[in-house]
Order: sequence, then C-alpha cells, then structure tokens
Amino acid sequence: MDISTASGALVISLLRLLHIVAGLIWVGAALLMSFYIEPMAESSGAEGGRFLRALHSKTHFPRLIPLSAFVTTIAGLLLYGLLAYHETMSSAMGVILSLGALFGLLAFGHGYFTVWRRSGHYAQLALAAQSDEGTLAQLEDKMRRNGRVSFWLALASLVLMAGARYAGPIFA
Repeated sequence: MDISTASGALVISLLRLLHIVAGLIWVGAALLMSFYIEPMAESSGAEGGRFLRALHSKTHFPRLIPLSAFVTTIAGLLLYGLLAYHETMSSAMGVILSLGALFGLLAFGHGYFTVWRRSGHYAQLALAAQSDEGTLAQLEDKMRRNGRVSFWLALASLVLMAGARYAGPIFA
C-alpha cells in the first residue's frame, strides 16, 4: 500500500484511530476490573461473589476486554506490517514500538489463554442453578491473578507505544 496517497493516509489514520481507541478501552477496562471491581467484590464476601457472577453472566462487560484487545491487536499488526523492517529497527522509535508490540502480543496471548477462555466457563457455571461455590471461587481467583498480569503487560505496551515518538533524541 502506498501510504503517500490520500487513500493510503486515510487507511493509516483509520487504523491508528482504531488501534489507539481500542487500546485505551482495553487497558482502561482491565484497570477498572483489576483494581476496582474485583477488589470491591472480594471484600464484599458472598454478595461480591454474586455481583461478579451476575457481571459475567448477565452483562456484556466481560466481552469488552477481549473484543477491544482483538481490535487493538489486529489494527496494530496491520500498522506494523505497513512499516518497512529496516526503517523500524534502525531508529529508537522503531525499536520501542517493536517492544511495545511484543508486550501487546504477550498481553493478548496471556489474556486469551488464562482469562478470557476461563471467563466463558465461569459464566456458564454462574448461570447453573447447582453451581459449586468452591469451583467458582477458584476460577475467580485464577481470573483475578491472571487478569492483573495481562493488565500490566498491556499497560507496558501502551506506555512504550505512547512514548516511542519521544525517545528518538535520547538514543541519537
């Protein structure tokens, strides 16, 4: 794709907008879940557990994080693919963007395999009338711990990518 044309610039602009907005939603929703919703539910005992179960089984909020992560990742990969390798790796900005991409891919993969896949199972168990409280509590704990790891990986990605353009003079 020739990014020097008007249509090329439009595609790049749209991909950047998708990547940035979806990334902020991803990290923001993960922050909200990891540091506000889950700790409040945990400190609320049985009522908090019921709240988390209702959140996962009766709302679309748990889908917000994987959907925004997917959009962020796909738009980011498309943007990264439009860069020439020698241009990317020959500048400080390119190296830092590459590190940000690596952290983003790690956050996406970790979140998918350790949180989002369990979330569907958790929602099914939460809807079941005879669900085992111990199993639900174990899943909550695993999702909470792994969600925080994914959050920190995604935050590292966001910080690296947001600051990449300012790193050039430091390494020059």
